[in-house]
Amino acid sequence: MKILLVGEFSALHKNIKEGLVSLGHDVTIVSTGDGWKKIESDINLGSNKRGLLAIADKIWKLLILPKKLKGYDVVQLVSPVVFPIKFGINKALIKLIMKNNTKTFLVTAGCNDFATADFFENSYKYPQFYKEIKNSLNGFIWCQSKAGRNYNQWLLKNVNGVIPIMYEYAQGFRDIGYEKLLPTIPIAMNVDEIEYRDNVVVDKVIFFHGLNREGVKGTPLIVEALNNLKKKYPKEIEVIIEGQIPLNEYLKILAKSNVVIDQVYSCSNGVNAIYSLAMGKVVVGGGEVESLHEFNIESSPLITIQDNVLDIESQLENIIQNKTEIINIGKKSRDYVERLHDYKNVAKQYVDIWSEG
Repeated sequence: MKILLVGEFSALHKNIKEGLVSLGHDVTIVSTGDGWKKIESDINLGSNKRGLLAIADKIWKLLILPKKLKGYDVVQLVSPVVFPIKFGINKALIKLIMKNNTKTFLVTAGCNDFATADFFENSYKYPQFYKEIKNSLNGFIWCQSKAGRNYNQWLLKNVNGVIPIMYEYAQGFRDIGYEKLLPTIPIAMNVDEIEYRDNVVVDKVIFFHGLNREGVKGTPLIVEALNNLKKKYPKEIEVIIEGQIPLNEYLKILAKSNVVIDQVYSCSNGVNAIYSLAMGKVVVGGGEVESLHEFNIESSPLITIQDNVLDIESQLENIIQNKTEIINIGKKSRDYVERLHDYKNVAKQYVDIWSEG
């Protein structure tokens, strides 16, 4: 099967591609590299130039792009908006993609379609999540505007199906009764490339929280809890708070950590948490009952937290006081990823759905 993956989101498509290639498929990724994360792609729409030269470089790449995006059995979009919105460029290019290839699917992996955005605004158990997204976008979520809704409705009518990656990105489509909603597929992770090591505490328990969309992740609550614990256990813990660095550098920090505090306002887990689990880390945040039900599993090694400082601090303090259990939780973390997120198994799920859709 010849497959085109359009756009990138925290190495989501990178890991799917690696699984597909291992199954013998021909796969091309076209993306900007997801900004500062600099995730590799086959057709790079970003630019290493600066200023006007960068703008000219990106425009040229978009102009010659349609010739390269023909003859695929399956195209998968990582978002409704994968190209610039201005002047109708995004819709025009997606129209061409649909015309020149056999099937087109949409993965829902962010708050960028109106069904998901409406769910976060009106029904989600963490209302602060939607408020923080609006704050980060200066109060304007394009997919909920008139133009955004019209475009999304056109796209949903014309794709072969929508594939969610977790509970949060499936429920909004269930709420509107969308007929082309397909089964939720877990995030793929190339576990063969991620080294597992026993999660041994040497001198101090090392806590790590990655910075990315700080309000949306609940970073202020996490940082306050960590600061309280540093005062209480100055000789027993080390805290690392880093962010907005390339993926390879980020993974090096993960590797030396014992405990990763992922995010507060989430029932499920994203790529960061799954990388951490694959390395054998204790991961705090997500793994809630809605996520377990979505994947038809009964339990996970993830440590759930509530959206308040006292609960976060209490859960982290429990880890400190029971640090001999860290190595065992780490083993369960790796096993969990191998069972649910293995890139080859996940890739096969995509192939099965694309073949039927």
